[in-house]
Amino acid sequence: MRRVVVFTKLFWPEGSGSGLATYLIAKNILSKYFDVIIVAGTRNPVPDILKSCKYIYWGALSSKFKPFEQLKILASFNTIRKIVEGADAVYIPFHTLLPLAIAVKAIKPSIRVVLHLHNYQPLTFTSVVLAGGKPDIATDVFVELKENRSLLRAIASGFGHYINIINRIALLYADKIICVSRRQCEILEKYAPEIKGKTDVIYNPPPPMPPIEKRPSETPTFLYVGGDSYVKGFPIALWALSKLRHSYKAYITGHVSAKWANLINKLLGEKVALLGRIPYSDVLKLHAHAWALLFPSIWEEPLPYAVVEALMAGTIPVAFAVGGVHEVVENTPAERFLCSLGELECLTEKLETVVTMSPNDVVEVSLNLREVATRKFDINVVKKALIELLSSD
Repeated sequence: MRRVVVFTKLFWPEGSGSGLATYLIAKNILSKYFDVIIVAGTRNPVPDILKSCKYIYWGALSSKFKPFEQLKILASFNTIRKIVEGADAVYIPFHTLLPLAIAVKAIKPSIRVVLHLHNYQPLTFTSVVLAGGKPDIATDVFVELKENRSLLRAIASGFGHYINIINRIALLYADKIICVSRRQCEILEKYAPEIKGKTDVIYNPPPPMPPIEKRPSETPTFLYVGGDSYVKGFPIALWALSKLRHSYKAYITGHVSAKWANLINKLLGEKVALLGRIPYSDVLKLHAHAWALLFPSIWEEPLPYAVVEALMAGTIPVAFAVGGVHEVVENTPAERFLCSLGELECLTEKLETVVTMSPNDVVEVSLNLREVATRKFDINVVKKALIELLSSD
């Protein structure tokens, strides 16, 4: 059986949407067709992966600062050699580990290397490209300052922008590069034209959605899952909610600082509930009662899992049409709830439209969303494409 080594810094339950995608791919696709070895920096992966894949914890992948991690990787030739010497292919789905492609090819030029890009790490140190902007040093400094509110980290990311060139070089050592949406691929090829001819667009597998009986609450209910992230549009979400004229309830998940929490309490009171970081299964349960997902992200979201989950759960996403968002919702009833980037009044208008719907209307739209999303994110399509990529010589 063909052996595939998967290198990832984090493995589920650690990580975000890309981490979930890697887990689903490893468990439900790769392990059924290949002899899979997972090498990761997560000490305690989700237990069921150990039944289908060999798992190796590698402490070098636990560094928090990207340049240090890259130095450790490039200095670990002997460790990497032992891991890949019997492998036929290497699959790298984590953005900070792209330089591994260079080391792997230096050790074993004949091995097939597939990179799976879930963001824009080859273009920016922060891995973010702001919608309507360019992937330059100003983007890195601005994003770091807004996300972490640290001038020191912002300055460091400025230097990191130039160190990040190693990730761009790593693309040259890949045999294939997977993009998760057409829009992401378009941006990557625009600013890294050398990868043209190597890219394939493959949607991530659909999240594991338990049967959800849509029972919209009597009070219109909104869900926001981005914490107080600036690039996820947290300030915009609060502004849009504050402008609503009708009664509603909003649930916000993810980390929210005490400063923001106090402001929300003063401005919106009991209309908004801050749930903090909650288990993924609890987020899915919220969708049973939610009328809409508020998703005013301002960066070029490659393939926003939060929006995919909303569609699969039958929750209407109210969002800016950035990155892969439009691609995800096109040809569904949710398409009419999109706004152009920066149209704040539009967001409030779309939320008002949701509020004026009846629970029965919400259920009707929900059924349609689920039907279309199930066809669009067909696991069999993903499976066929990935197997072909990793089976080729």
